[in-house]
Amino acid sequence: MKTEKGIVEYDRFAIPYRRYGDHPNVLICVSGILQTMAVWRAVAKRFSPHFSVIIFDMPGVGRSQILSGGAHVTVDEQVQVVHALVQHANPQGELTLAGSSWGTAIAAGYAAKYPDAVQKLVLSSFGMQPNAEMESIIDRAKVLYASRDFAAGAELIVGMFGQEIGLTYKRQIASQFENLSDANADAFYEHCLNIMSLGHLKEAIDLTKISARTLIVNGSEDRIIDLGDMWEAKEIIAHCECLLIEGAGHFLHFEREEILDDYEDFLLGVA
Repeated sequence: MKTEKGIVEYDRFAIPYRRYGDHPNVLICVSGILQTMAVWRAVAKRFSPHFSVIIFDMPGVGRSQILSGGAHVTVDEQVQVVHALVQHANPQGELTLAGSSWGTAIAAGYAAKYPDAVQKLVLSSFGMQPNAEMESIIDRAKVLYASRDFAAGAELIVGMFGQEIGLTYKRQIASQFENLSDANADAFYEHCLNIMSLGHLKEAIDLTKISARTLIVNGSEDRIIDLGDMWEAKEIIAHCECLLIEGAGHFLHFEREEILDDYEDFLLGVA
């Protein structure tokens, strides 16, 4: 399998990426808050025979760099980072975006802004607006940030909505928060503010402009996303289907690897 790694520079950001495979169809994976590109390794391994799979670190996360300006990265800046990666990838076939958690808002935003560019869209752990549980978690995260108690952030995430993930991934989350730099912590704080300021997704993004075939996958036990959100989105997005995974929480294929089979059915199946 052909593997490429590099850095895409866009505006005030340096974005590290990995590209797996050399297929003309391109799959770009957009992570959730504070998630590095590593969360997509299983997806890259599974789908690189069928796509050029591109994974990356969003500004303020992992090995990315904010070259100038403050830690706040606007939603539009994040959408434009994806655009810079699309231009760098230069798909010769179809373009698919896969977003997870907060990454679903960015992927949907890109598909709405550039509807002719995206043929398929996978939105995993997708919400239309912060629910009460999410608001509570963000309020507690703000307190931990103010006290600079970054290590406790892992306990907050795992305790509130990560109970179903495996021990290995729980340890990875704990290590990530224990070793969180001030710059990454500042970016995490700003991302939390983004979630709260975005409000209802349909007010921030014109979902009616999305023309891509869309799959929304949510877990029935996801505490930070209301179950009705994906059905509301289905009524707005023209070519949208929804899949509710019974018993799964927020981290989906980290909890159940077989969920990748559902992604494959959608991505490789006949329309």
